[in-house]
Amino acid sequence: MADLDYYAILGVDAAASPEEIKRAFRRLTLEFHPDRHPNDPQIAARYRQINVAYDALSDAAKRSRYDMQRRLGQLDLTRGVDGQSARDLLGNMFGDVFGTRRTQRRKGRDLRYTLTVDFAEAVLGSRHTIEFEAPGACTVCSGTGTRPGGREPDGCDVCGGRGEVKGEGLFARRTRCGRCDGTGLIQVEACTACKGAGARRQARAFDVTLPGGTVAGAERLLAGLGEPGRFGAESGDLRVTVNVRPHPRLERDGDDIRCELHVSVSEAACGAHVAVPTVEGDVALDIPAGVKSGTRLRLRGKGVPRTEPKRGAPARGDQLVAVVVETPNVTDGRVRAALEALEQTCNEAAAYPLRANERGGGDGKGGAKLS
Repeated sequence: MADLDYYAILGVDAAASPEEIKRAFRRLTLEFHPDRHPNDPQIAARYRQINVAYDALSDAAKRSRYDMQRRLGQLDLTRGVDGQSARDLLGNMFGDVFGTRRTQRRKGRDLRYTLTVDFAEAVLGSRHTIEFEAPGACTVCSGTGTRPGGREPDGCDVCGGRGEVKGEGLFARRTRCGRCDGTGLIQVEACTACKGAGARRQARAFDVTLPGGTVAGAERLLAGLGEPGRFGAESGDLRVTVNVRPHPRLERDGDDIRCELHVSVSEAACGAHVAVPTVEGDVALDIPAGVKSGTRLRLRGKGVPRTEPKRGAPARGDQLVAVVVETPNVTDGRVRAALEALEQTCNEAAAYPLRANERGGGDGKGGAKLS
């Protein structure tokens, strides 16, 4: 933080007395304490800057050394000067002449929220109302930060309304003004409810619409529904990240949905009418007689809605059902006896011609004794 202007961070003049520095420090630490702004890395970083600045300026010896460095500036002649460095250098030298920065009505910070939805809600699209506590416009001053009927904000007397302060020395850097927090404005008659911030932490509710085909990790942007901006600036945005609960049987594959369907040996051999889960509920699927394990059956139009379907393409993908023939468990003696009887009957009826050919049974039999 050696390049920062500690006086600007605390919002005091370079000739400020120790008492003025202490008052500014107490005011800023109260305003930017992390406990008042949980989970805000920008506020935490600002709080650290304030403490570093006060540590340097509250001690007479440290302040004297810092003032000497500040007057000399931060020019380093041992390094080469590239295009960007030259632009920064000229900006520092002539910024005041050209008026590079004036009053800034700072846009409010964005709010973030993670919305968890079911698999079917993400695929088909859905509407949700989310509620959480976050900074919102102060109801007393309507978000202006000014006491109702009070005087409008005035230009900051420390930075002259620029929002930044230039250190001493020809090549000194510019630092955001700590008095006005870089806005260039000061509340003359601040609202007592929000202390001039224009925002108060409160319960807020939002309606979020997810389009069909929403994927896990997608972000929905609700423009202008974030934290209110200061001094009438536009509000930030609400960014909602979508988390999708996995389905116990369905899985997305692009515009298609995949699932497995376990059938018995009897169902595979004779065919069956089986219920299959989809995002819209169970549907009946005809299993053809003699189906093999690994066969994929298609449910057309039961997949994911296409956001931009190609010309002539269906509006939704398909659901692909992979048939898995389940081998029965023979721990029960009755099941084993039934299978042995089935094996004998199938051998006698030459029901396994492919197996018979592999094992040299030209008569269509070729069975083996079960172990």
